[in-house]
Amino acid sequence: MAQKTTLPFFRQKRIMSSLNVPRRYEIPVTILRALSCVPAALNIVHNLKASWQIPLRDAGGPLTIQTTQTECYVAILWCILAGYWSWILTTSMMKRWLYHYEIKHALIRLLTLIVVTWCLNAMISSTLDASEPIRLQMTICFILLLLNFIKLTFASSTKYSSKLEDVLPTTRFNLKSTAVKILLLPLLGVMGLTGFVLTGQLNRFQYHSILMMKEGVFELDQTVKASSGGGGLTILVLIFSSWSGQSAERRQILRETSLRWTEDTEANVVYRFVVGQAPSERIQSWMGPKLVVESEKYHDLLVVPAPDLRLDKSKKLYEALKWASNVDHDYLVKTDDDVFVRFDSVTRELNKLGEPRDNYWKGLVYRNMPVEYFNPSYNLEIDYEMPILPTFTSGTFYTISRNLVDIISKIEYPQRFMAEEDVNFAVWLFGYDIEPIHDKRIQDNTEVCEESLIAKRFSSEQFEKGMKLMYSNILHKEPQCIGSNKKKKCAVCYPCHGKSDDYRAYNLDCNHDRGVSLRSLPEYKKIPGPVVKDVLPSAVIDENDQWIIKDILSARTSIYTEDEANWHLLYWVCWTSGPETFTDRHWRAIEMVWIHEPNAVIIMMSNSLPENFFYDYTRRGYNIQVVNFTKDKLLRWNWYFGPGTQDWLQDWEKWEKGQFFNWHLTDYIRCLLLYNYGGTYMDMDALWIRIPPDQNQEFIGSDYSSVHADREWTLDDKGLYLPQGLMRFKRGWKLFREMAEGAFSAYNYDPECFNCGGPKAITTYVRERRGVLEAGGMTILPRKVLYPFSYLEISKLLEPNPLAEQELKNKIEPYSWNIHLFGKMTNHRPVQAGSVIDYVFKKFDLDLPHRDTKSHQVISSTGSWDVPMQLIGPRDYIYKAVSERMLEDDRQHENVLALQPVPGKFQGLNVIYVRGGPDRIPKVTLEVEVTIGRGRVKKGAYGKKLTLALENVSMREVNAVLNTLEYTPTKLMLANGGRDRMKVDLTFDQGFMVEKDQLVITLVVMEPVEEDEPFEDDI
Repeated sequence: MAQKTTLPFFRQKRIMSSLNVPRRYEIPVTILRALSCVPAALNIVHNLKASWQIPLRDAGGPLTIQTTQTECYVAILWCILAGYWSWILTTSMMKRWLYHYEIKHALIRLLTLIVVTWCLNAMISSTLDASEPIRLQMTICFILLLLNFIKLTFASSTKYSSKLEDVLPTTRFNLKSTAVKILLLPLLGVMGLTGFVLTGQLNRFQYHSILMMKEGVFELDQTVKASSGGGGLTILVLIFSSWSGQSAERRQILRETSLRWTEDTEANVVYRFVVGQAPSERIQSWMGPKLVVESEKYHDLLVVPAPDLRLDKSKKLYEALKWASNVDHDYLVKTDDDVFVRFDSVTRELNKLGEPRDNYWKGLVYRNMPVEYFNPSYNLEIDYEMPILPTFTSGTFYTISRNLVDIISKIEYPQRFMAEEDVNFAVWLFGYDIEPIHDKRIQDNTEVCEESLIAKRFSSEQFEKGMKLMYSNILHKEPQCIGSNKKKKCAVCYPCHGKSDDYRAYNLDCNHDRGVSLRSLPEYKKIPGPVVKDVLPSAVIDENDQWIIKDILSARTSIYTEDEANWHLLYWVCWTSGPETFTDRHWRAIEMVWIHEPNAVIIMMSNSLPENFFYDYTRRGYNIQVVNFTKDKLLRWNWYFGPGTQDWLQDWEKWEKGQFFNWHLTDYIRCLLLYNYGGTYMDMDALWIRIPPDQNQEFIGSDYSSVHADREWTLDDKGLYLPQGLMRFKRGWKLFREMAEGAFSAYNYDPECFNCGGPKAITTYVRERRGVLEAGGMTILPRKVLYPFSYLEISKLLEPNPLAEQELKNKIEPYSWNIHLFGKMTNHRPVQAGSVIDYVFKKFDLDLPHRDTKSHQVISSTGSWDVPMQLIGPRDYIYKAVSERMLEDDRQHENVLALQPVPGKFQGLNVIYVRGGPDRIPKVTLEVEVTIGRGRVKKGAYGKKLTLALENVSMREVNAVLNTLEYTPTKLMLANGGRDRMKVDLTFDQGFMVEKDQLVITLVVMEPVEEDEPFEDDI
């Protein structure tokens, strides 16, 4: 007898799902069967939408007990069960009808069944309350359960079956097994899950019930006694805690450590531990009596009518602020019960502020953080639909003024609540234009510790040990972080030199004024703000500052930096090679500054020149100082922008081996000097031929690159870029700080990139922000002003040219202030006689004797230390009158008028100065006589004859007076033009010898020309 072969289960015939219909009817039958699940699918979609709206509905807190998201999700589970049973009912009935009827009649019956089930679903959904989704879906499921049970009962009865095989049980299917597998097991599974999920809702319903019943009620130590001190600030400290036993232990440790500093301060400090309503009846019955005992003993507990759950911390904060609004205080401090706070430092700093301030908000600031950075709940995404969070301070610790407490607590309309309370606080203040103050001494990372911290969070495992250890260290006057940073983690906004990691590796960046942000946020376009300058803190010698050059330059500022009338007199130059490389053209570059600006103060930043290198100039009254800098000095003077550049300086020995380090160091020093002090920075190959007509103008020059690959970063498609060989800016421009932090941070510094801190860096920065920078006061000068010849053309100015004087007078000087020699191209080439540069050196020469750095011979026109006095000036002077209309046209069309010399002032090739002469003169007499017009000196009154006597003056002081000489024609000459004459007599009386010199200048007055030709750059 052959044995029966049992096929694997996956190859056995599925009787319940296989209807054995002709092929042409398979698709219609399948579609009709699928239609049976449509009501269930619609109910699933409806409940999903309802669940998504619940966070928005409850954003302001529950006012009544309503349907929760969990109930909607449970209802979806019952919808799935209803769809399954509807499919089973449709399939089994179709199978029977196909057996007993023709297929067309079976399809009609199937369609009728589907319509009946649809109507049944619609009737139930419209009859029952939609706010009870679980009850509604359970009703539908039990009706479908009844229909399936009736079907099974009738199918198993011989009375209603004409075929024996319809009633006889088989080896696989019978009444019991079908009911269990299809009906009972799914029902038990769904009911079990429903019971498990809804049980967790009981505590939540109880919690909301308690919350609504106690709305507006503050319990325990809600009353604050009036201060008996009679003076000083009142600081209210809110320490957020909870009902847990662990929090009770933390509160006790805080009382034994950091809170002791609140007892002995100049301010009146009042603190409260803030807890919400008990999360459950069990916790309330267990911890409630303990809280009462704790309150009676310490009188420092406040129970607010808000949830005590982690996700509802914002509601607890809001209620605590409402309570605080009724308490007399000047500042409010918010922190948590796992944070160690230097309350001694906090109160001392608040006292130093003087009178209580409004709109004061200080903490660890986060800016431009995306919503998803903190892995927010769905509630945050619903409540705050912007992609970037508002500027906020870490909830670890922050200080706010009293008026901010009132702003939030006195608002009548409902507040919105999010999971992150520190972000929620910023949202409440959003729109009030209140900027928080960044304080890096607050850290929310439990693994970091720095000696200057005033607030540090501890993990649960290290809390007791860490708090007591840090408190003990401070009491014993030891470094507070001993034993608290064994992993040597780098705190955000602090230097990472010698640390085991770098916060920048976690895509964080820090600005010492603005706070923490992300280094890279590629999905968002960065839009520059309108503020282009930082407000630098004031400097006080011996407090936060120290002298570098007594009474001239300190580590933070200079006597010229804050002087609006004289800030432009501060000149900066750098020299990093040896003294033997300081050639005659470099001496001349310095002299040309004093010829045009005798009162200029030149600070030579050098790590190679001795401090007395320019003694031959300083003894004649000219002000030039050598500041020797080293790694240790730069760090001691705090000459860094932030932790990144501080780390870069500390790794000096590592970087100085690079081939471009000296260039990079110069780029860095340039940025720091202009940012900290302002003034004029110039390369030693920049030759001044005329000073800028507007002393307050902040400018940078421009040039064109002939390298096509540079067009990727230039300002336009013609290759316009910004060299840094000559710049003038007031202090505080953010571009220098941000450029230096981008190029010279230890984390991203590239020692092999030559141009990363040079023209490419500043051009790229300006290209992205040009409109904002120009609106803030930056002027990008046309090429001819500072760089009339490119580095490829400059060599021809060193070669003989019979028309050198005419080229300088007619082509260069009318539009240019400076000639840049591009030292890399010209240092190895001599200045030949008869060249343009040779004429410039002869025209602008103080003839101050000094020693050659190589031969040590005296260099002067006489070859000795004695050089006779000679008055230098023009023979002819053209006065080009300017009308108001011309000035207006110039402002509108940006022609060359604003770049040309000021009429009446002797500038450029017309400059008047004394060459040679003694170091000091006992008596100097200056006499000026004008034939028709008028003249004046030192901005005094105009007159036809002027006499000025000077006693015991240096050559610098004499030239400073001559530099102020001005001429103005009569009104008739201004209207019609004409000729005039000025005679300048200078007498040096040295007691034993008298020297005289005279200058006669023919003045040609030209009437205003209303239409000026526009200036066009030559590329």
